Amino acid sequence: MLIAIGQLTCIKAQVFRGEILAGATGTQVSGDQLTGFNKGGFLAGIGVHYEFNEHSQVGFRMKYIQKGSRKPTDVEKGDTKFYLLRLNYIEVPLFYRYIIGKKLYLELGPSLAYLAGNSEEDENGDVPFPIPFYSFDLSLGGAVGYPINDKWNFQFGYSQSIAPVREPANAVTTYLNRGQYNSVLSFELLFIIGKKN
Repeated sequence: MLIAIGQLTCIKAQVFRGEILAGATGTQVSGDQLTGFNKGGFLAGIGVHYEFNEHSQVGFRMKYIQKGSRKPTDVEKGDTKFYLLRLNYIEVPLFYRYIIGKKLYLELGPSLAYLAGNSEEDENGDVPFPIPFYSFDLSLGGAVGYPINDKWNFQFGYSQSIAPVREPANAVTTYLNRGQYNSVLSFELLFIIGKKN
């Protein structure tokens, strides 16, 4: 009888909950000789997580996310150079979430993204004969989250490609220059579906 009660308690503590998320991104491409998270974009998606207990959860998401790079002109300084790279991905992150108290949690995990579309332009228009991008982006990311209430979470995240998304600009790979990598800062609002345990 005691074993059965213990099993029921364990089963009750394990819950699936859904997520709907949307947010904004600031991105750059490491290795393109530009600096700064100057390319803005947005993300949106859905997900599900599994609550083991009050401190540990695992889950996955599927989302559309905009990445890329941007260099604006600076006419006042005589800089007329312009660059804009748009990368549109369908991304599936896996994550482990550790909950610290009632108002803070940490997330960490890998993600695999498929390149759904891209464009590249400079001050002269579309870049002719651009270096092609690889179809997939393998990244590692983390986030710090703040539960606003039982239904809404806000989180700030960062992710970094751990494999190049395309070859170096000069097409010569060296030990220190393996290629170009996506770097993403994200600000996300999550709506949680389902009842908390």
